[in-house]
Amino acid sequence: MKRIILGFEVHQPFRIRKDFFWNPRFRQNLEDRFFDTERNREIFERIKKNCYIPATSIILNSIERAEEEGREIKYFFSISGTFLEQAERWGKEVIELFQQLSYTHKVEFLAQTYYHSVTGLWEDKSEWKEQVKMHKEAIRTYFDQNPTTFENTELITNKEIVEEAEKMGFKMILSEGTERNLKGRSPNYVYKLKQHEIRILFRNYRLSDDIAFRFSNPQWDQYPLTASKYADWISASEGNVGLIFIDYETFGEHHKEHTGILEFLRWLPIELSKREVEMVTPKDVYNDVYHEIDIDHTTSWADIEKDEKSWLGNIMQWAYDDAVRRGEMPSKELGNEYLKVWRYFTTSDNYYYLFLGSGGPAEVHSYFNAFGSPIDAFINEFYAITAFIHEELQKLSIKNEPYIFTLGNKRASIAWNEKEFMEVVMRDERFKAHLKNLRLWLGNEKD
Repeated sequence: MKRIILGFEVHQPFRIRKDFFWNPRFRQNLEDRFFDTERNREIFERIKKNCYIPATSIILNSIERAEEEGREIKYFFSISGTFLEQAERWGKEVIELFQQLSYTHKVEFLAQTYYHSVTGLWEDKSEWKEQVKMHKEAIRTYFDQNPTTFENTELITNKEIVEEAEKMGFKMILSEGTERNLKGRSPNYVYKLKQHEIRILFRNYRLSDDIAFRFSNPQWDQYPLTASKYADWISASEGNVGLIFIDYETFGEHHKEHTGILEFLRWLPIELSKREVEMVTPKDVYNDVYHEIDIDHTTSWADIEKDEKSWLGNIMQWAYDDAVRRGEMPSKELGNEYLKVWRYFTTSDNYYYLFLGSGGPAEVHSYFNAFGSPIDAFINEFYAITAFIHEELQKLSIKNEPYIFTLGNKRASIAWNEKEFMEVVMRDERFKAHLKNLRLWLGNEKD
C-alpha cells in the first residue's frame, strides 16, 4: 500500500456534575447547575499540556520540515464543537495551533455533529441535521475550510446516515471497516455506496488500534512499536489507500510521553517517506478507482461488536435517551441558553458512561467513565436531565402529558403542546401523510 490517510478525532464533552443527585446546588448560571465546569476545565488543561500542544506542535513542525526537504505530508482532523468551545475558554493557543495547520493547506478538517451527539440514531433527523450545519459553519469560521468529508459521531454509520450526508452535500463519509459490511473485502480502497455518488472510506481498525490501544502494552507480541516497524506494516499491506483514524488524546494522554508515543508521531512521516508511502487526505482520493458497496448494518468504532450498543444497548441508556428526547421541543421553544445546555445532554459521552458489559470493552468504558461506574452515571445523569426538563416545563407553564410520535415500533419525536405538535408534523413528510389521512377520517366522521 503506497498511500495512507492519517487523522485524529479531537473531542471533549461537557460532563454532567458527578454529585448532581447527591448534592444538588442552585446556581444562577444554567450550565453550572447541570454541568461540572471546574472539572471540565481541569481535564482540558491537563490534556492540553500532555497532548494538544505537544502533539500539534510536532505535526506542524513535521509539515514544515517536509516542505523544506521537498516532501509533502498531510493529515486530517475531526474536531467537535464542544472541544472548540472549551478551547475558547481554556486553550486559545490550541486553536491557534490548529489554525496554523489549516494555513499550511496540508490538513483537512472534517465535518461532524457540533455536539458530538447520538442524534444520528434518532428516527427524526432534524436535530442531527441542525448540529451538522452548526459544525460546518464552525469549521468555516475557525479554519476557513468548507468540509466535504463527513464523520458521524464515533463513526456511527448506517445506510440512512450515509444517504442523509450525501443529501447535505458531502462527497465522502468515514466508516468502520467491519466484516459485516466489507464481507471479505479489504478496507484499503475507496468505496462508493450503490446507486449513489458518495464515497466511503473504511477505517483499518487493526492498524489504527495498534497505535490507539496496543502501543504501550508490554504484553503485546509486537511491543515495542516503532515508527519504522509500523511504516513497514503499512507498506506491506494490500490495497491502494488505507485509513488510520484514532483519538488525538492517544498522543500524550492515553499513552504518556515516557512511552515514546510523541517520538513515534514525530518519526512516522519520515519512515513512511523512506518507503515511498504517500500521506494524503480524504478529499485527495475522492476520484480514485472505487468499488461499489452496500451498507447493511449500523456500525461504529467501539468495542468488540462495533455497533450502536455502546450508546443505546441497555435499559439505562434507553431511559436516558428517552428523557433527552423529551427535552427537545421545550428547549427549542425557550431557545438561547436552554437549547445550548439541552444539546450538551445529547453528547455521546453521556450515553457511553452508561454502558454495561464485561471483559475488555468494560475496561475501556471504565477508563473513560467520568462517574466511576455506570450506576453512578445513570443516577446523576437521569436525575439531571429530568430536573432540567421539569424546569423548562415550569417556565413554559406546561402541565399536560406530551404527544409521542412513533414510526413503526420506534419513538420518533415528542411534542408538549399543539404548536410543537404541528412543528413535528410539518418537518417530517411521513407525519404529514398521517395528518392528511386523519383529516380525511375526521371529515368522514362528521358526515
